[in-house]
Amino acid sequence: MGKKLGFIGLGIMGTAMAENLLKKGYPLIAFNRSAHKTAALSKLGAEVAPSAAECAASCDVLLINLPDGPSIQELLFGPSATAQSLRSGSTVVIFSTIAPREAVQIARALGEKGINCLDAPVSGGDIGAKNASLSIMVGGERQIFDQQLDVFEALGKKISFMGKSGCGQMMKAVNQIAVALSVAAMTESLVLAKNAGLDQQAALEILQSGAAGSWSMSNYAPRILSGDLKPGFFAKHMLKDLQIVLEESRALGLSLPGANLMKELYQSLCEGPGAELGNHALIELYTRHC
Repeated sequence: MGKKLGFIGLGIMGTAMAENLLKKGYPLIAFNRSAHKTAALSKLGAEVAPSAAECAASCDVLLINLPDGPSIQELLFGPSATAQSLRSGSTVVIFSTIAPREAVQIARALGEKGINCLDAPVSGGDIGAKNASLSIMVGGERQIFDQQLDVFEALGKKISFMGKSGCGQMMKAVNQIAVALSVAAMTESLVLAKNAGLDQQAALEILQSGAAGSWSMSNYAPRILSGDLKPGFFAKHMLKDLQIVLEESRALGLSLPGANLMKELYQSLCEGPGAELGNHALIELYTRHC
């Protein structure tokens, strides 16, 4: 494979994605501010960069998976001047979920330097990242998308080109409404079953087998019943995503009461230690009041 990939942002999702790229045979150079997070990748054959700028200077395609828009802006255009290190004609792929307007701004600023940019947020959580079964929704120029399709296919099973810059992020906002509401539906079903004295495992099997079945019911509910609220996707990140949803809906003159309610619930969860739990830890709120 001719192109060399750079990867910055080795959290739960980023590390699994980088590992899959290495397993597929891509040359990869990685950087993370917490250096210990690059150790496992180094054992798999990744080169470890001493700085973000050197990571950017050494790759043809820079993959970014940082928590939010401001952290990406700082990485690219802040003191480290990472964007200045990118070669003209190289490509930046942003896997993070950020506001569509932020994606457009970043793509425009990089374009002025002769650098291509795709916004490519993902869905599927830690399970999808580990299994290379993510859904990836991409915005940008179609030609650049086609050039990077092999990279996306190494990471996911459903790859969708959504249109111009920002459209990938807009699709992720659409996605997150459905995810948040499905988590709430799963949570309230389990809470009612438990408080009614039903066998929770039996109730879950019925929920999974019929019209109530969902990704949340199949993947999050078993974790909840086993007492595992560790993050595959942080609750604080769901709150951030729902804030983006509501900003975009207001700009379009839309009222989304379900999304508003979910934002309020996640805000309550994230006011305490729940912020560092998984987004399926919404059940903690119900535990407090039931």
